[in-house]
Amino acid sequence: MRPFVLLALLAVPVWLTSQDAADAPGIYGYVLAPGGIPVSAGTVVYSSLGAPASTSIDRTGRFHILGDRVGLYRVLVSVPGFAPYPFGVTVPASRMLRLPPIHLEPATYFRVRFIAPTGEPITSPVIRYRSFDGGGAPILEAPDANSFELDADGATRVGPLPHGITALALDMPIFAQTRVPNISVTGADAILDGGTIIVQPGSTLHVDLVDASGRPVPDHLVLLEDLLPLSPLQFPWPVQTNAAGRVTFERLAAGRYRVRTAAVGPCVTQQLSVARTVPVSGTGIVNTRFVVAGKATFRISSPVGPLQGAVVSARPDNPASPSPVRLTGRGAPSLIALSLNTTNCRGTTVADGHVTLTSFPPGPSDIGVQFANSLYVRRVDVPIDGGEVAVSVPDGFLPVRVINAATNRPVPRAFVTWTVEGGGRAEATTTISGEALLEAVGSSPGILTVTAPGFHATEQRLPEPPGILHDVALVALPDTRVAVRVVTASGAPLPNAIVEVASANPLWAPQLAVTDAKGAVTLSDAPVGTLRVTAAATGYVASTVQVPQENRAGVVLTLGAGYRADVSVELPAASGSLLVRVLSDAGQMMDARLDSASDRAIEPPGRLSLGPLPPGDYVIELRGARERRQERIRIVDRDVVATFR
Repeated sequence: MRPFVLLALLAVPVWLTSQDAADAPGIYGYVLAPGGIPVSAGTVVYSSLGAPASTSIDRTGRFHILGDRVGLYRVLVSVPGFAPYPFGVTVPASRMLRLPPIHLEPATYFRVRFIAPTGEPITSPVIRYRSFDGGGAPILEAPDANSFELDADGATRVGPLPHGITALALDMPIFAQTRVPNISVTGADAILDGGTIIVQPGSTLHVDLVDASGRPVPDHLVLLEDLLPLSPLQFPWPVQTNAAGRVTFERLAAGRYRVRTAAVGPCVTQQLSVARTVPVSGTGIVNTRFVVAGKATFRISSPVGPLQGAVVSARPDNPASPSPVRLTGRGAPSLIALSLNTTNCRGTTVADGHVTLTSFPPGPSDIGVQFANSLYVRRVDVPIDGGEVAVSVPDGFLPVRVINAATNRPVPRAFVTWTVEGGGRAEATTTISGEALLEAVGSSPGILTVTAPGFHATEQRLPEPPGILHDVALVALPDTRVAVRVVTASGAPLPNAIVEVASANPLWAPQLAVTDAKGAVTLSDAPVGTLRVTAAATGYVASTVQVPQENRAGVVLTLGAGYRADVSVELPAASGSLLVRVLSDAGQMMDARLDSASDRAIEPPGRLSLGPLPPGDYVIELRGARERRQERIRIVDRDVVATFR
């Protein structure tokens, strides 16, 4: 039997004592190991709007998340020896929710062998890892939930791991921080083998910050990040340049990294940030130099001459982070905000088309010229000396109408872009009528790109901008919403029923919500593909249906009446702890039918409440180390009683 599986219960029946706390708001859960055995310890980590918090699973397998906030909670159930169980749950206005029993699955471990360049095995590796669901969202982590065990051949086993995508990295003082290829954990295999990885000593990266005159910029914050998504790598934070304007990052494995920092001083009223990509070989020293102060001067012209009074916006190169940011140490949120948000500096051209932006760092930048209906954007390289950059804006118009390919209805808020190869691009957003007017498109061949929330992006290569209104039909993405209605056998709505939506893809965590007064609930972010939808309610037998992608709009689950068996266990205490099972008359396990008020173990004497069960004949079995007893019951149209003596 696995560790942390219940072997003994308190003499007072849990189903009675748990009612005393029923009035307290929050989420109540019951955790079962494979075979329907209650676990006896573990941790539940949860997060709503704030930082993650945790609560313990008691020795009866139950937990209670205290909470008075309505809305979405992310939860992770962690029990040593079993796969961590993540899920999302929406707490209703009553602030009270009793979850269906949580059935844990066997653990999955990852096995990998690290060796030094000399061929020597690294026998005590320090491994960092992060887990993500199928959509790339981070999965909560339970403190001290995972073990690192060394096999006889020097390989390390890491786990147990949650279902999803896990990214790992070796992080030891004398070796490079080395990523392991990401792994997909589905539960199909107990061991996932990562083979053997040779670890290099790593490169040292020196980042030197200077102003426009080449003088060092001391006491300036710098951020380093992995360019690959879903990264487990951790870099020191905060890091400030020394008196010589330098920061140093050590033990970098071969790959591409991004360095972020802020410009010195505000540009007009905006603080700008800048990022540069730095390739690293994995050995030796890499030096890179950042100029973080200066100015940008642009001269904007059109085919008829200088553009006077044009509103110009510009920003240095600053791509979004490829991974959710996780920093170590004490940081200043201001630079994080600067590094992750795109901020533009604005100015207005004078009579000769000139505009100068101060405190603007040199390097690759985007400059935009605002027109009445659209924005013209060019990619430019701002020189270190602040010299003039000429931007010639073409003429021409391109009217576009974006419609839904299935309904022919207009698509508002679509983002339309006309890009000329080797030139600039025009950008606009469609109005409520689905129309946009792109200005400064020129007459050369280009690419028309249209994106909109809820639709597949489309791209059209055209020999020239069409001279008339150009229609673009967008195909809708698969719907991520699933609308569920729960009713009784008579068709009456069932309020306060718990609906669980689980993907056929094991990389995605299930989601739970509660039906409203009309017995309806809509989950807005369900994974694409076939779903397993289950509904349960007090006094009714749970029901499950498979829902294909095309039938998400009107899922109806009908619940039949369910009844309970009130069982008195009048056996002597010497009987010891007994596991509880319910079987159909044909010998089929009914564990999936039982709710979280149905205790799966008892220490006699005591009482049990088992259900809800549909009409039929059943066998209740008590099984312990020294005895096994059975009682038969028949359910017709009401609750029944049974006694073990």
